[in-house]
Amino acid sequence: MRPDRSSLQRAFRKSVSALVRSIAWLTAATRSAGGAVWRSVRRLTRLIQAHWQRGRHRTSEFLSGPAKQFVSGPLRVVLVGRRTDVSLLAVLLAPVLALAATWWVGSTVGYETLATWVRGTWFGTAPSLAVFVAAGALIVLGAISAAANSGVLPTSLLVSAPIFGAAVTRYGTTVTYTWGTEVVSLPNAVGMAILLALGFGLPIAVTGFILGGLVRRIVTVFRGQSGPAAPVKNP
Repeated sequence: MRPDRSSLQRAFRKSVSALVRSIAWLTAATRSAGGAVWRSVRRLTRLIQAHWQRGRHRTSEFLSGPAKQFVSGPLRVVLVGRRTDVSLLAVLLAPVLALAATWWVGSTVGYETLATWVRGTWFGTAPSLAVFVAAGALIVLGAISAAANSGVLPTSLLVSAPIFGAAVTRYGTTVTYTWGTEVVSLPNAVGMAILLALGFGLPIAVTGFILGGLVRRIVTVFRGQSGPAAPVKNP
């Protein structure tokens, strides 16, 4: 028995009506959810912008206040020095000291003898007076630089330069490894000289910097105590 045509039409209309209502409900729900998400995003954006503006304002105040004073004051003095001209003089003097050390080692004792002195002094097997004198002279040089101008960077460069100059004389020498002998190339010599300058120069520079700072502090204290006495008022 075939179904009635009118019943099929009614079923079709009901299906279409249900589908339309479902689509309308889904559209309304999606619109409502989208509106809620959009409002939440806008509130979150405004909150982030407010915190960002507040944080930027506080950071600007801090950087233009205590931080700027610290960077341009104590930190600059410790790193660069009190006087720019004196620091520049130390930087320009460093290559001269490096060349002088290179010339002296290369024209007198040679790298092999210098390495033997340093190795014997380091391990205590054959201490060399020349190594102790050189280390003491570098400490005094660092102390003078620190006492006169402070500045750990120019002081370190000034102290490390002679060590670099002495170590770079390794260039052209023949070294023996477990796999054989090899002539030291220029990049090898410069790289090793930089490592030795950092390894030995920085501790010596820091020692001289501390001693120079102590000397400057002591001199300042004694100058303050030996200043002119205040005049006595007559009654």
